[in-house]
Amino acid sequence: MERIGIFGGTFNPVHTEHVEIVRHAIEELKLDRLIVMPTFIAPHKTDIPLPAQDRINMLKIAFKDFDKVEVSDFEILNGGKSYTYLTVEHFKKTLNAHLFFICGGDMLTNFKTWRYPERILAACDLAAFGREDFFTDYSAEKALFLERFNKSFIQLKYIGKNFSSTKIRIYSAFNLALENLVPKGVEEYIKQNNLYEGDFYTKFICANLPPKRVLHTANVVIAALRKAKELGLDKGKVMLAATLHDCAKYIDYKALDGFVLPSGVPEPVIHSFLGAYFAEHRLGVTDSEVLDAIRYHTSGKPNMTTLGKLIFVADMVEEGRNYDGVEYLRALYEKQDFEFCFKECLREEMLHLQNKGQPIYEQTINAFNYYCK
Repeated sequence: MERIGIFGGTFNPVHTEHVEIVRHAIEELKLDRLIVMPTFIAPHKTDIPLPAQDRINMLKIAFKDFDKVEVSDFEILNGGKSYTYLTVEHFKKTLNAHLFFICGGDMLTNFKTWRYPERILAACDLAAFGREDFFTDYSAEKALFLERFNKSFIQLKYIGKNFSSTKIRIYSAFNLALENLVPKGVEEYIKQNNLYEGDFYTKFICANLPPKRVLHTANVVIAALRKAKELGLDKGKVMLAATLHDCAKYIDYKALDGFVLPSGVPEPVIHSFLGAYFAEHRLGVTDSEVLDAIRYHTSGKPNMTTLGKLIFVADMVEEGRNYDGVEYLRALYEKQDFEFCFKECLREEMLHLQNKGQPIYEQTINAFNYYCK
């Protein structure tokens, strides 16, 4: 009997980590075939992904050299939300094979909430790979599986890297290289077909900021979007504020008609106030919350909005930052209470300015006293 694996996902787009998961699953499970299954719409997601044909085309490019891999359009053709139980039952009926459904270890913790988990386990074996960004207590999960389903799962040895399709989409929007993020040929397909193209604001940033600042901006967007849902924030607002937070970084405020610099603003903070003015009066941004987040993303202030706090923190912890203490702040951002992380970022900002002997803006002092004392 054939041993066939099924690996599903949105694949919006396929990235290099998907390829590594497939490679190791074939080896560890000794598979004769592996079916890569793009979803139409994943049950746990509300966003409609890229058109199906583009996702399928990219998958075929990514796995063109894998003899044991085939890309299936079964869930795409079915339309609607793609439920795993329907997929594995279909292939159980049509294939004379021992089926394995491949998933991340993070999915084990909520597997019981999936639609008809018993039917999934009746049709296939679950094979879970670890993820470096998520701790899975496999012993506890196996005990729960045995108690609830009278069946366990296979724990794969492979530990998946912390990879994000969001990063690829944002980098593409900012016209940044996708080298090492997507399989060979996929970047070319994305560019040729104008997938994940940037909007007016991202194009402005790309045209007016130097490459290093464009990269920083993209990384701030990615960091901020990672927390948007958890904090109950509108993704569009988060994207806009993060995209434009440094929009006036290299503009001479004295040459911008109509801008009046408030008194007492130190040199490193000027671009924040100038950025808010420029976003409103030159780029047409009218959302006061977004403008406020841009205005105080460097200094902070008392009584900040959640959006303002998020842009302040994302600016400090984005993956390109390199200063003493940044790893501590990143760990807090990823795993701990956001408000505590924000306060620690404020504390780090104060310490940095004091150690450098730089002037501290009164709003930064006020913010520190407001939140941290």
